[in-house]
Amino acid sequence: MADKRGRRRHKQKHDILHQILSFVPITYAIRTSVLSKRWRHVWCKNPSLYIEGLKPTDQGINETLTYFTAPKIMSFHLSIRRRYHPTTQLDRWIEFAISQNVQKLSLNLLLSHTYRFPELFYLCSSIKQLSLEMEYYVHNLIPTCTVSWQSLRNLSLRRCRLKDESIEKILSGCPNLVSLALYYCHLPQRIDLSKSLSLTRLDINRSDCYHDGPTEIVAPHIHYLRLKISEKLLTLEDVSSLIEANLDIRIYTYSSKDDFLQSMVLNMLEKFQNVEKLFVGVTFFRYILSHAALSGVHFRVLKVKTLIIKMEFVRSVIPGLARLLQNSPELVNLIVHPVDKNNLDFGLHFCSVPSSRDMYSILHCKDSTWKILASFMELVLRNAKTLETMVVWSGGFHFKKNGLFQHFRTTPMSQLCSNEAIAEYLHQ
Repeated sequence: MADKRGRRRHKQKHDILHQILSFVPITYAIRTSVLSKRWRHVWCKNPSLYIEGLKPTDQGINETLTYFTAPKIMSFHLSIRRRYHPTTQLDRWIEFAISQNVQKLSLNLLLSHTYRFPELFYLCSSIKQLSLEMEYYVHNLIPTCTVSWQSLRNLSLRRCRLKDESIEKILSGCPNLVSLALYYCHLPQRIDLSKSLSLTRLDINRSDCYHDGPTEIVAPHIHYLRLKISEKLLTLEDVSSLIEANLDIRIYTYSSKDDFLQSMVLNMLEKFQNVEKLFVGVTFFRYILSHAALSGVHFRVLKVKTLIIKMEFVRSVIPGLARLLQNSPELVNLIVHPVDKNNLDFGLHFCSVPSSRDMYSILHCKDSTWKILASFMELVLRNAKTLETMVVWSGGFHFKKNGLFQHFRTTPMSQLCSNEAIAEYLHQ
């Protein structure tokens, strides 16, 4: 009995060591072999291989894989940042991981030459999580055969050039896909996810894809959508099952003539008819909703219950914020994250809220930030009749006092019905 307990403890120690070594590059894991005889071969049986470096040599990678004796690989990470590696070597390393029934595969192949994955890569039935990064101006991710990733649940593609036929082929071979992330990819004209019945999460970041054309998304089954986009046109054709949306728009110059951007965002809001949790960034208010509100443009009433916003406490965001609150009659929770940005001044339309130019001069005043906050809270209460909880995170340029989070959560919104009541509460 004692021997059995001893063997169990010994196995637990090795499991802990393998867990620790799985978080570090293999070059550091190998160095642990000099610590003692007991540690000499621990790294060889580690079920996770993390190969990364500025210039990993072909010989070094081959020797590492030769010494590897674990019966199975749970996780395999290979990052190549040298500009050239022979195709035969790349094929060998990827096929090695697949032959070990790898479950989590991460490949960062930042090469200067074209590389096509071997057919075995597209036929790996053991992969559950796949992360792939390439240089899209060099590579087209075009499967050379039928894709069969039957176990794949999470797919992340970064800097990949995707054509219409490529994305169709990939999605058709992933019947159990739950999450799809596309970061800085060259996207096709249309992404149709209507046949991906199990896909519930879509994450797209194309904030620096300057040469992309318009993209249309059909995703009737997703529940969560995160979009981080720039000025490039992106249309939501069908997101009827969407419950949670995160919309972050990055633009560097804006003209009131850029109506397409306003039209794109308002069309997105039209598709958010069932969204209950909405996150929007500062550009959403400053450049889009505020312009739309002042121009008399209308948009649909939302069913949002929780609204999370990044905003500046400055004049230019107020028209858009007021309109969004008015069009969210079921809003229960409001969470505000102050951010520091330059401001677009809308003149004297909303004089109770300062412009960014005013902000620099008044922040030295002892009570100025509280007056700004009181005006903001009055605006919210005037336009959000059903609100139960408001959270304003302290810190940043505008507010540096701790404790706002706790106070706002514990004070019923119905008790704060006037600017004077709010100011009196804030000074308690």
